[in-house]
Amino acid sequence: MWYLLAAILGSSSLVIILKVFDLKGVDLNAGITVNYIVASSLAFGFAPGVPSAAEIAHAGWFCLALVIGAMFMFSFVVYALSAQRSGVAVTTISGRAAVVIPVVFAFLFLGEQATAAKIGLLAVILLSMFLILKKPSGERSGAVAGLSHAALLALPLGVFLFNGVNDTLVQYTQRTRIPSEDLYPVFNGVMFAAGAVTGLICFLIGNMRKRHRLTVRDLDWGALLGVMNWICMTGVFNGLAYMDGSVFYPLYYTGAIVLATVAGVWIFREKLSGLNYVGIGLAVAAIAVLSML
Repeated sequence: MWYLLAAILGSSSLVIILKVFDLKGVDLNAGITVNYIVASSLAFGFAPGVPSAAEIAHAGWFCLALVIGAMFMFSFVVYALSAQRSGVAVTTISGRAAVVIPVVFAFLFLGEQATAAKIGLLAVILLSMFLILKKPSGERSGAVAGLSHAALLALPLGVFLFNGVNDTLVQYTQRTRIPSEDLYPVFNGVMFAAGAVTGLICFLIGNMRKRHRLTVRDLDWGALLGVMNWICMTGVFNGLAYMDGSVFYPLYYTGAIVLATVAGVWIFREKLSGLNYVGIGLAVAAIAVLSML
């Protein structure tokens, strides 16, 4: 349960810190790249033992770590574009609804039991996510005028697929490719390093068009994001070692969105509607029941 709480705290903190990026004027590419450098350093630094470079390169999980790390970096970019052009609410719903992908994968390919109770509670959790993120009909969605309907749909679909595929790959790797829990930090270190290299390439390419000099704000807030990213992924990997993915991911996704929503009200003074509060209540109830199965 402690690992689940760490994953939820880390995940919800990422959303909050990314909001602060905008408020503090932190360059997104620079901050995210610093984040992966710090997260990789922490992962390797807290590993009980680090194999040689040759052993890591020949490990069955090495290529997957590179792919997942690069995809994590690109998912941040797609998330930002979707939030700007298709609206924050639509983007967040798309990302959180992606919980169905790793859960269905666990049912079909990892031999986890698809009980009626799990399926029913998963449906309640998806409903609660929608209610939590539901905005009044008159509220601006943040969509950019002039974009086609297809373009507005493509970006949230990209968020849905990136989040779902990333979590599915993490779950698959943890269950089938990593033989020991002692290797989780090493895998995370390689994965974060792949994200850092991808982010650095994106930063350098972006800097060719728009010059940006690295600031103290970029370093400080990027480093904080990296610490929480490391906490989040440490919680995810170790949580999956003790809980079925079909139970862990719904609890993780819903807990993170509830905590981020509450933080939005307390810290950023965001307003919630009656439906939002109903959604939070449903989510808490579903989490309580699912955690006892």
